[in-house]
Order: sequence, then structure tokens, then C-alpha cells
Amino acid sequence: MPKSTQALAELIQTVHLLRAPGGCPWDRAQTHQTLRQYLIEEAYEVLDVLDQISSSEALKDAGVKNAFREELGDLLMQVLLHSEMTAEAGVFSIEDVATALNEKLIRRHPHVFGEVKATDAESAIQTWEKQKAKEKASNPNASILDGLPRGLPALQKSARILEKVTKVGFQWSDMQGPLAKVDEELAEFKDEVLELEKLQKASGDESAAQAEQLRERVAGEMGDLLFTLCNVAYLMKISPEDALRGTLKRFESRFRHVETRLREQGKTPEQSNLEEMDRYWDEAKSLARKESGK
Repeated sequence: MPKSTQALAELIQTVHLLRAPGGCPWDRAQTHQTLRQYLIEEAYEVLDVLDQISSSEALKDAGVKNAFREELGDLLMQVLLHSEMTAEAGVFSIEDVATALNEKLIRRHPHVFGEVKATDAESAIQTWEKQKAKEKASNPNASILDGLPRGLPALQKSARILEKVTKVGFQWSDMQGPLAKVDEELAEFKDEVLELEKLQKASGDESAAQAEQLRERVAGEMGDLLFTLCNVAYLMKISPEDALRGTLKRFESRFRHVETRLREQGKTPEQSNLEEMDRYWDEAKSLARKESGK
């Protein structure tokens, strides 16, 4: 038996024993629903490691390598636990999961396992999508948007929706359209925000009720603006999810610098003011530019 096959077989057996009578009380108490939060957490912990992998060289770092291996294992554990539970219910096993995935991969890669030719990544993904369309053709109510998880993070889901509708031609031909749409949505958003601010300064139950309605409109306009920005990102081949994660990482780093500098003065942010914190914030930006050589 190949080493990889043996390792997986041993892992599957370990998970089986954890769930078996006399196994781990915590593992035995879990259900598909109680594991939901852990599936999400483990996926995001993998993403945290991926943020550290900017090149193949980064993978040679012992800390990154070990963290990546560990987090992938934790994510795999979730797949194994769910599959063990379905096996207990007599529905399907991890072997069935593997078999179904293998069959789908072969079926959707006729350019590898069949006679279809694909010379680059774009033609390969087109072949994949065509095969998916064939499989769904029997459903008269099928949509190209089918298959997108409802719980997918909003920015990530926006990117996937835009990718799907673009493939059927529902997209501007150049950047002029989406950039003009950004201006339009931003203007509408600003109008609603200023109107809401005006109402919030008023008093009375009637103004409060109107303000609540306006707040819903502001939320709607904000959503429109964010989705439009996601479309610009898609056309520029930028992941809006990764872009925002990068911004959050920079913000956290700079604010921690602000806290450190205040601590040196014997202060906390609550004991400081915006002017002082802004000064240290600009200092953090300047230091970051020097470190990056810009």
C-alpha cells in the first residue's frame, strides 16, 4: 500500500474510533449543525496562512510550512467528521465522497481524460463550464447562478456572481461603463446619507420613523455601491475579498503602532485625542513606506 494511501486509511480509522462507542465524548456529541461554526473557522484559519504565502519561497519558511500543514489537516478533519456521521446514518461514506469527486473531476476534464483540447487556463475553464452546463441541462429551471452557497461571504459571492454573468455576456465592454456606475451610485449614496443626517438632527416620533426608512435606503445604496466596486475589481482581475483583507491587515498594523506609541507616553487611546492618534497613524504609514522601499 502506498504511504499516502496508508496515511489516509489510518486517519479515517482514527476519526471512526473517535466517533465510536467508547470514543471521545466531545466528538460523539457533535452533529452536522454543531460543526458548522468549526467548518467556517477552519477555512478562515487556512486563509490566514495563505495570506503569509506571497511566493513559493515563503513556503520554505518552517513556521509557514508547519502552520499550512496543520490548518489543512484541521479542515480535512471537518470533511472526515461529516462523512463519518453520514456513514453512521447509512447515507454515504468518505469513500463515496472520494469516488463521486473523482468521477466529477474526470467528467469535467475532457481536455485531460478525453479528446477535447485545451491549450491554456482560459480554454480549460471554458471546457469545465460547458460540461457543467450539459449536466444541468435536464433541469428546466436551472440558472447560471445555481451552486453559489447562500452563506458565502458577500464580497466573495459578488465576485463569483459577476464571473458567472460575465461569461454569458452580461457585462460592460470596457471600464467606462462601470466607472460611470461607481460615480452614479456614490452620488446616490451621498444624497441619502446627507438626507439621513438632516433627519437625525430633527426631533419627534415622525422624524424618527422617517429616519428609519431613510436608513434602509442608505443601506440599499451602500450595497449598490459596494457591488459596483466589486464589478470594477472583477474587471481589473482583483479579488475584492483579498483587497479588503489587505486593507484590514494594514489598518490593524497601523493602529497597533498608534497604541504602542501612546503606551510609551503612558496613555491609552481613550486618554488621547484624534489629533494625537492621527499623528502616530501618519508615522506608521511613513514607516511602512520606508520598509517597502516606496
